[in-house]
Amino acid sequence: MFIAFLLAIFMASSPASADTFWQKLHWTTPDGVTLVGLYHPANRPGATTWVLLHGLGSVKEEWDAFSRQVAKQGTGVFVYDARGHQESNRLANGQTITYQDWKTAGPGTAWAAMPGDLLSAIQLLHKQYGLSEKNIAIGGASLGANVALLYASEHPEVPGLILLSAGVEYAGLNIERAWHRSKFQHVFAAASPDDHYAYTSLRFLVRERPDLDLSVTEGPGSAHGVNMFKDPVFTKKVLAWTEQVK
Repeated sequence: MFIAFLLAIFMASSPASADTFWQKLHWTTPDGVTLVGLYHPANRPGATTWVLLHGLGSVKEEWDAFSRQVAKQGTGVFVYDARGHQESNRLANGQTITYQDWKTAGPGTAWAAMPGDLLSAIQLLHKQYGLSEKNIAIGGASLGANVALLYASEHPEVPGLILLSAGVEYAGLNIERAWHRSKFQHVFAAASPDDHYAYTSLRFLVRERPDLDLSVTEGPGSAHGVNMFKDPVFTKKVLAWTEQVK
């Protein structure tokens, strides 16, 4: 399963432009990893802020184009490099880390620490910018979708959850138990029919939780994760859904 996941990774699209849209943030996790993110504040009090997580082997900038579009709704956006990726590649002591060195997955590994990294990101937004956790929605693509789901399963205050190409298990992060047990609010889930593992996982999500407020959309062809945004019709569906998240 883990090897198949590694074969399915995709790299980011063009990097974010060097302009004033983003503010760069740095912080250190409780276990000493320095994470780097980009933040665009909401333009009105009480608006939703989206924290968006990239896939394995990718970078925070894969969400750049979508972030600029969703920000037009007045919402905030925060993206960051997962531990071991791009700029989040150092410990506080200066040691370099990379996900390419992580050959095992499961409890106690760096992969398993990623939901905790998301918690640290949300705590940063709360402490540094005064954002209420009930106004911080989250989303992810591929591995990032699994991290987002695992976090949301422990935090019912999350007002909205975007899952692009989630998998039942990526890098040892299995979502099955969390999906069954949790009280999610609004969920948007998507996968492309020819992206076979992600699409099978999407059917699992739909089948297992008919009780949820779950919006389901198919992506184009075999597009995985944020590559589904290359279809403007798909992008419009996601943006229309995000406007409902309050």
